[in-house]
Amino acid sequence: MNSTNSTNITDTYRVAGGSGRHLLILLFLVLLAYSNTFHASWHLDDITNILDNKNVHVSTLSFSDWAKSIRAPFTDPNNPKPGLSGLYRPVVMLTFALNWYLGKADVVGYHLFNIAIHCVSSWLLYLTILNLLKTPNLLGRYQGAELRIAFLATAIWALHPIQTQAITYIVQRMASLAALFYLSAIFLFVKGRKTQAPVPRGCFWGGCLLCFLLAVGSKQNAVTLPAALLLIEIIFYRKPDFWRQGKTKWTVVGGVVGLVILYVLLLFYWQTDPMSTLIAGYEKRPFTMIERLLTETRVSLFYLYQLLYPVPGQFSILHDFSLSTSLLEPWTTSVAIAAILMLILFAVYNIRRKPLLSFAVFFFFLGHSVESTIFPLELVFEHRNYLPSLFLFLPVASGMTSLVDTFRDKSTLVYRMLMGLVPVLVIALGLGCYTRNMVWATEKTLWQDAMQKAPSLARPYQNVAMALEREQNLEIAIKLYRKALDLQDPEPKLSRFISYGNMGNIYKKRKEYDKAVQFLTAATRIETGPYIHRVRYNLVLCLLNTHQETEALKHLDFLLSGQNTNSRFLTAKGFILFQQGKTDPALQYFRAALQQKPYSKDLLLSMAMALSSEDYHERSAALLEDAVNRYPDNLVVYLALLQHSLMIEDKIRANQYMSQITSRFKLSDIEQYLADRARGWRYVNDTLVPVEDAMVIPPLVRYLKQKAGDLSRYPDPKGQTLIQPYKG
Repeated sequence: MNSTNSTNITDTYRVAGGSGRHLLILLFLVLLAYSNTFHASWHLDDITNILDNKNVHVSTLSFSDWAKSIRAPFTDPNNPKPGLSGLYRPVVMLTFALNWYLGKADVVGYHLFNIAIHCVSSWLLYLTILNLLKTPNLLGRYQGAELRIAFLATAIWALHPIQTQAITYIVQRMASLAALFYLSAIFLFVKGRKTQAPVPRGCFWGGCLLCFLLAVGSKQNAVTLPAALLLIEIIFYRKPDFWRQGKTKWTVVGGVVGLVILYVLLLFYWQTDPMSTLIAGYEKRPFTMIERLLTETRVSLFYLYQLLYPVPGQFSILHDFSLSTSLLEPWTTSVAIAAILMLILFAVYNIRRKPLLSFAVFFFFLGHSVESTIFPLELVFEHRNYLPSLFLFLPVASGMTSLVDTFRDKSTLVYRMLMGLVPVLVIALGLGCYTRNMVWATEKTLWQDAMQKAPSLARPYQNVAMALEREQNLEIAIKLYRKALDLQDPEPKLSRFISYGNMGNIYKKRKEYDKAVQFLTAATRIETGPYIHRVRYNLVLCLLNTHQETEALKHLDFLLSGQNTNSRFLTAKGFILFQQGKTDPALQYFRAALQQKPYSKDLLLSMAMALSSEDYHERSAALLEDAVNRYPDNLVVYLALLQHSLMIEDKIRANQYMSQITSRFKLSDIEQYLADRARGWRYVNDTLVPVEDAMVIPPLVRYLKQKAGDLSRYPDPKGQTLIQPYKG
């Protein structure tokens, strides 16, 4: 008895010591592989769901702020209106709010949080595999090799390059956090299954239920957890003849029926009308539900290929994947369906002979059963493998360990080669992960990588062009947008809209308004895309600078049709009417705009000038005072103040404002404004100009000439002088 106890204690210390070392090594390797991601930039959905999502911008400890963050919906950048209301992914949104509270928009904190999730998930995966290898149906099968199998399987998973999209892409915390709670639930279930005492078992299973809810609150694909637990029960705990036992049979049947009911209830919880939502989702996609189901068979095998053959060249944010329109188009669709069926049948047949392999196959396809089936999501995203791949490398690690043990005594050379292969494999995966993370450094590097790997697709070219726009490299950006027009895209109309609209915006920035009108008009004719109103409004501004007020009014009427009462559109309509001498209707539009956005620069200036023209000078002065307080660096604001003072014949204030203009603004800026207005532009310095040039320009020019000596105190970087007086 004493000898047995001594042996058990020794084994416990050996396992604990080995586990501790393995966990430290795993932690070190993961941190090393992700050490170059702390300053990786924001990408794609990060912008709409974190940077632009005011609900998660928590700055106080008030309960209402945090409650608002929990109810913040996930937003698709291709559809700015939230598709889901209420509690959508509350757990993840709460963590984003916590990050924002601690560090605002500093990416470092977000990356540290994501890496911490990955480290904890790796630790839990290791412990879960250890426990699964000691379940009744595997007891004694891997005696003495459990630690090595668990370590190798976890290391391959944790360092695999495919996981970078779920970790380094900040918003995909949704995938990694859901997997963390999902794995925690499995671990607690296994611990509870192992425990005989009722109270500890109840605690373990209660924790399992809590983790299930947290997982679903992180991402909805976690609803598959009950099916995963049923799979674990069957493979690791039940005897081969369990199905013949009447009580067990009905328990399993009841469990399956319960799962179906649970999934339906959860579906109705998130959507009041799930079928309508499903159908509406496909209306926005360039494929049907059948086409998606057929295509996803090929995508699933592609994921397996990526996972089992992790060559760096096949990982990308975007993949050129053709649609499967029938079983034979392309012919690989039928092959993919047959291959998946064979894998599943093989797993069923070998459920007792090769339980780890069967479990890995079942778990992989179960993990993809939500995102790779009927729901109208995009076809391919690598982060979707974070959860399904958890146990995929378990049979790989088991096979390699068995092979090493087989040749331990048979062949020293082969044994040494196999022993050397293990660290080489781990190091290679780590290097692949580190290299892949380099691509995530900026938006530009991410999409340049996609350009190389999917050269026939338009989207990478467009996103690189957007990055170049931000760098003010406008000429090359235009070339890339033009090239994108000739390339493929799953949504060709949307792609052309983006290229035309962005080229139009570039020409608008460059003040080439005729070209801007050409491309923005082409974009509006396509009439699609999430930012169609923004593009049309930019077209209005460019039309004003090409003397096409009537056409601009047509577009504004279109924008204001229906229930659209955007303040900018109302202000622009009022501005044009005021310029046409229709002050009363202009004021009606200004008052409507005032109800929505009372502090808009264009609204304050235009309404002030309109009121001043109707002799409401006090109200006009109040609006202008508000404008100068809010926009003290805007030249048009001071010109409006100058005009107002001239209208009420206040020469002292007029001289004060002209003095402020010469002291606040460089001579080159004033000169540029005069040149722009001489061209007849109504939109200057990002401002609608309601000022009457004939009233303000002559006295300003005379003042500048008189103060020429004083102006030398304000050196102009261009070394220019006011060469030409304004000729208006």
